[in-house]
Amino acid sequence: MAKSSGETKFTLKLVVDEENNKVVFAEACRDFVDVLFSLLTLPMGTIVRFLENHRKSETVPIGCFSNLYKSVVDMGTDDFETEACKQMLLYPRSLWDVHCRRLKLNLHPTDGIKLFVCSTFTICKMCSYFSTSRCGCGMLMNVEIPCNGITVDKNIQDGVFVRGRSSFIITDDLKVAVRSTDLVLRNLNSVGCGDFSTVGERLVDVGFDEVMTLLECIFSSNAPLTDTFLNRQSLQGVMKTCETLSPDLGREIDESEGVITFSAIVRKHDMKVLYVECGEDFVDLLFSFLAVPLESVINVSGDSSTFGCIGNLFKSFKVLSATEVSTSKAVLPHYYTCQKQLLNIIIEQPQSFHRNSTKEPVALIDSKSHGGDQSSGGSGFMKRDAKFTVSDDLIITPMTSSSAICILKKLESRAKDIQVQEIRISKKQATSLLRASLVTSSALNAALWNSTSKKPKQET
Repeated sequence: MAKSSGETKFTLKLVVDEENNKVVFAEACRDFVDVLFSLLTLPMGTIVRFLENHRKSETVPIGCFSNLYKSVVDMGTDDFETEACKQMLLYPRSLWDVHCRRLKLNLHPTDGIKLFVCSTFTICKMCSYFSTSRCGCGMLMNVEIPCNGITVDKNIQDGVFVRGRSSFIITDDLKVAVRSTDLVLRNLNSVGCGDFSTVGERLVDVGFDEVMTLLECIFSSNAPLTDTFLNRQSLQGVMKTCETLSPDLGREIDESEGVITFSAIVRKHDMKVLYVECGEDFVDLLFSFLAVPLESVINVSGDSSTFGCIGNLFKSFKVLSATEVSTSKAVLPHYYTCQKQLLNIIIEQPQSFHRNSTKEPVALIDSKSHGGDQSSGGSGFMKRDAKFTVSDDLIITPMTSSSAICILKKLESRAKDIQVQEIRISKKQATSLLRASLVTSSALNAALWNSTSKKPKQET
């Protein structure tokens, strides 16, 4: 790690093919590999926010996640069940937060668990994670209290994700392995640098800004190290590192695991989904994607090989990882549970809290519910009985009387070429939609194409 009087920085040794100005591989310490792996544990909403702040005036598209995040930003608080619902989507919390406090450069934006109560807590005995929640008595829960949160021993010898003190090799396409002479020679030979005549070495300092650039390049480049440290260019595009989805979903629906129904507005001549009209359950599902960590998006999709550099990093993470989030393998905090939880992921169980000064138990409320209901984890983010439109690239807006006409005019569609079809999705379709949200800007059509294409065309 490089010495610095301020920000934590690492020193990477880049082995470069000077003739082609391309990184062959980087040599890195365990602490940097821990930071690199921590990118996978960031919730998707946090990644979008980080990259927007990093680029400031530029938008860095990440599939459809940038549109999902902007939809939350643009909606008014009145569209959500509670003010806390919008807050938890804009600033999603990861179950890795407490572990990542041991990182030399902690990217997870957290000060630990905070609890809030109302001014009459001694009577109500209820708390919330969010200062915008309403207690059962109706008062704002804006008084912070200490809690018995999880503590982390920073003196542990192993890293956060990897054991030992080995140095590591990171290839340009983000395969990470323990350094060895054999591995070095194989990497040099694989790119035609076996005689060492075109090989050079460069030392680069890496801090927060460089890590953010690398995070951007992970989503937009097939050679993230080269583009981060040698080209230093602004990269645009949607997931160039991933294979295009094939519309092979099929229409199998398992009624026993829950179903969400909505209307798809379809163009007849090519059966393209133009947009959908839906209730709050489908929007709850889409917005919950923002809280899912990147590694879980890849994990539930089932085939990491189609995710390019991100898939390579994920596979290395699985091979080298020495730490588990928890024994339950939970993916999301319990307060992200919705009424129809179609994603095939595990939600943590609500924790029990007590005030540090006493043994008095504190009831944790469901911050998504009005009136301070105790945590059942069953309510959703959006107002009940609301209607929304969702575009193919997952821009979500509350539906108005003129929504359909405005959208169809913008798409330059004719009434006789439009039909409305009822679509029903269960876990399989929800998983396909999550994956499509990451790898394409046409998520609805990538995930739902077979749900419409084989149906007989009917006049509306």
